[in-house]
Amino acid sequence: MRAELLAPAGTYESLKAAVAAGADAVYAGGARFGARAYAENFTEEALLKAIDFCHLHGSKLYLTVNTLLKDAEIEELYDYLLPYYREGLDAVIVQDIGVLKYIREAFPKLDIHASTQMTLCGADGAKFLASAGASRIVTSRELSLEEIRAIHRETSIEIESFVHGALCYCYSGQCLTSSLIGGRSGNRGRCAQPCRLPYQAEGREGFLLSPKDICTLEILPEILDAGVYSLKIEGRMKRAEYTAGVVRIYRKYLDIVLAHGRKEYQVSEYDKKELMALYNRGGFSTGYYEMRNGREMMSMKRANHFGTEAARVTAVRRGSLTVRALEPLHKGDMLENTVLSGDTAQGASLSLKLPESELRGIKPGMILHRTRDEFLLAELNRKYIQTERKEKINGKLMISGGQPVILNVIMGKISISVKGEVPQVSQNRPLSALAVKKQIEKTGNTPFVFEHLEIHLEDGLFLPLQCLNELRRRALDELERKLTGVWKRNNAGKKTHIKLPHNAERAAHRLNASVETTAQLEALCKVPGISNIYIECTILETPLRTEQAEKWAGLCHAAGKSCYYVLPRIFRADTKALYSGHESLKALELFDGVLFRNYEEFFFLQKYGYTKARIPDYNMYTYNRYAEEFWKERGIAQTTAPLELNDRELAVRGCKNSEILVYGHLPMMVSAQCVRKNVDKCRKQSGFLYLKDRKGKRFPVKNSCSFCYNVIYNHVPLALFGNKKELDALAPASLRLSFTIEPPEKAAGIAQAFAEKFVEVRNIEYDFGDFTRGHFKRGVE
Repeated sequence: MRAELLAPAGTYESLKAAVAAGADAVYAGGARFGARAYAENFTEEALLKAIDFCHLHGSKLYLTVNTLLKDAEIEELYDYLLPYYREGLDAVIVQDIGVLKYIREAFPKLDIHASTQMTLCGADGAKFLASAGASRIVTSRELSLEEIRAIHRETSIEIESFVHGALCYCYSGQCLTSSLIGGRSGNRGRCAQPCRLPYQAEGREGFLLSPKDICTLEILPEILDAGVYSLKIEGRMKRAEYTAGVVRIYRKYLDIVLAHGRKEYQVSEYDKKELMALYNRGGFSTGYYEMRNGREMMSMKRANHFGTEAARVTAVRRGSLTVRALEPLHKGDMLENTVLSGDTAQGASLSLKLPESELRGIKPGMILHRTRDEFLLAELNRKYIQTERKEKINGKLMISGGQPVILNVIMGKISISVKGEVPQVSQNRPLSALAVKKQIEKTGNTPFVFEHLEIHLEDGLFLPLQCLNELRRRALDELERKLTGVWKRNNAGKKTHIKLPHNAERAAHRLNASVETTAQLEALCKVPGISNIYIECTILETPLRTEQAEKWAGLCHAAGKSCYYVLPRIFRADTKALYSGHESLKALELFDGVLFRNYEEFFFLQKYGYTKARIPDYNMYTYNRYAEEFWKERGIAQTTAPLELNDRELAVRGCKNSEILVYGHLPMMVSAQCVRKNVDKCRKQSGFLYLKDRKGKRFPVKNSCSFCYNVIYNHVPLALFGNKKELDALAPASLRLSFTIEPPEKAAGIAQAFAEKFVEVRNIEYDFGDFTRGHFKRGVE
């Protein structure tokens, strides 16, 4: 069995700590293009140094390029990556399919890892990305052990999965919440984490969208047995002590599994408690590996660090409280929000002065948590941050009369020999083997330490100590150069370039619409200006059948409109099974085309020989012309423009072959969790409820039971009704209206207004009430 322990590094200090604690590989972000834009990240100089550091100590370094890139940025990618590629960078982690295409062509020898941001949920998606040039996939965190096992069984691609750290509420890569609410896009590494804020739903209030962190120590053997090769720890925004502490514990248990398997595997309570002390949100869960969803995975009472139980309140007085320590407390510890000024023995009492505002709600008997363990942090700092890791080497020193002194140093398969001066015959102070050995072993600030050093010294010879020092320095420098040099490359490809598209202005547009209910479908069939109707899969609670497809397609065709079917937002194994039967495949053929939303669906359609039109939806993120070209090479004639580019950026990208969404409540999250189930109970019935935030905004939530996911929509609709001039200049292939919660009469009225203005080119007005233009004018950073 092979396995890799993969650690996060937001700083050079964290990287060194991770390697010192036993990480096989580290992932880090450079100055640009990473999904943690607010981490300290690495300068070019620091990252080049980090690559050599990792290789010197037997680890690998993966660079995050896991954001979506605009056209102007992707042109800068070659010069950004080239120095790292030459230095021996082991792999890049990517989200953008255009970036994958670009790197595969420009740096053919560089491994590409498909980020969890690509929402990989099945073997079909893994096969597709492998064919596109990925050497590894990072699975969606929502997958079960059985689903991962199926990917491993059906493919040969390396599998990486998260085993510890924060868990997003939304499928990674499908979240626009931070982007739409505050303009900070998760797809650009700037997520503001609005999921960690309080919300209300169905009379319940709390941190309803905040999952617990995951800890998988207990099921590590099962994860490895499922076929996961790389065990990924989350936390590039965390401090170096966190990285060191988590890595050392997972290293310990991974080594146990690799050496002994499951039979001798048992996790100590002490180690679990140490992980809790480093960071947890309301405790830990094993995430989705063992359960589909549920409130047991959520931390609804608290969204930040929970710490560990440390003291019990014994008395509350005006301006102070008294607690009894449940375990030893140390100076510098933080008890909830209070920093302790001294040590307190277990069982002893401690008085804390607090403002009245912090005393509210505290009663005798309550447990207070330690949210900073100063003793643990100091120990980790001393062992893994302040102490430099040294690699063991062997050496042989030959000092013979009349011959240059020779020092041979060996590490693994690498051997270095250097020659020095010819020793002199000693007049009164000959060299001793002990003194020579002591001098050569002074490796100082180098990354080496001698494990064995042989000294062959003829009697009666003399050599100045500075000659021995210089000999050692040259040998160790050359060894370091040779150890890191084997990773360096020169064979990069050439810069690639795709010509910018030309936009021809138009006044009249083709107008399409998507519907979620039969009533909406029937109403829109009566609107003359609609050319094509997309039928959302959630219109049904049962698998797709030919009788429904015939009815819907017939209704559209009778009204002179084409009819497309919209596949699910997530296509996991159980959803794939719904569409794999002969009846469903036959039903798909009755539509004029399909709108697909993930790589699994594209591969699925391709595998079954689907020959009609296939359009990738906006969540397939064709941010740049390289992404457009990627799909064009695979027979895709039309795409959907992403929602986060503004009109100037869309003009650069080109919209000639793209549809632009101009109306609709935009999906902000797609989640495997169920709001209704978590605040009430599972009713096994799809429908809408509302999630209310601190400002009173009400966000529609659709639970789709057939596919077991929730979609949270923006509280106000996108409406680009007043932006006809800009849309005319972009000249897209078509415009799309997206109807979700609208009653059929309202949907028809909105469609009629858009048709009159954009199809018939009439100058009319329409009152949308509260609405947003999304990113059409502002864009994202």
